[in-house]
Amino acid sequence: MNIAMIYFSGTGNSKYIVDYLGNKLKENNHNVKIYNIEQNPIIPIDTDLLVIGGPIYAGNVPEKLIRWVLRNVPESSANSIVYSTSAGLINAHGVDSLAKKLSKKGYNVLAKETYLMPRNFYFGKYPKNTKDEVDKMLEDVNKQLDELVDKICLDTLNSKEFENKGVLGKDLLAETFSVMSRFMGKSFSVDDNCIKCGICVKNCPENNINFGKDKNIRFSNKCMLCCRCIHNCPKNAINYKGKKYEQYSLL
Repeated sequence: MNIAMIYFSGTGNSKYIVDYLGNKLKENNHNVKIYNIEQNPIIPIDTDLLVIGGPIYAGNVPEKLIRWVLRNVPESSANSIVYSTSAGLINAHGVDSLAKKLSKKGYNVLAKETYLMPRNFYFGKYPKNTKDEVDKMLEDVNKQLDELVDKICLDTLNSKEFENKGVLGKDLLAETFSVMSRFMGKSFSVDDNCIKCGICVKNCPENNINFGKDKNIRFSNKCMLCCRCIHNCPKNAINYKGKKYEQYSLL
């Protein structure tokens, strides 16, 4: 089977899903291609199964991913699976949004998968997960992914009519959060530990970070609040509202 896996990942949780799933499917002799939307990939026309997913920001997947799906996923009668990752599953409505958009493009949605993953946004009242909590989450997620691999390989996933209610409101929420995050992103700053390596500039998915005329790091008004800059900085030199946070790394 030809399988295309498309994802957006801020700090690695959603990438973990496609990497684990993709490797397991390759072990079962499937032809798997994995693409990050930041590469602006073209989905192969011979795709039999399309897998698309990303993180949950304020109840939905990021507007960046929603826009990419609307503009770049071609119409097709292929099968599809959508997924999301989040620190809590109660408001993990991104799969509803993705499923509805793929259905409108003709895809047969076989599954809507939600994965409970460690928290990478722990400002204010949101606590960072302990190592034991992270280990348990990954154990449970791996088991969930193994079950999905078995269903894919045994062809026991059946096309079904999913209820994707309230998607318009959920997409409006994603758009609202996108606007809010641009202002919230102005609260990022660098401290004296910054070595001006440019990693944050290069890695920012919205090109929101740049070197000013004084050669110092500057944050613009295009932030999506993925926090990749904080967690990937080799000197942990990026602060939020003047406060330094322990960096997040999945593995």
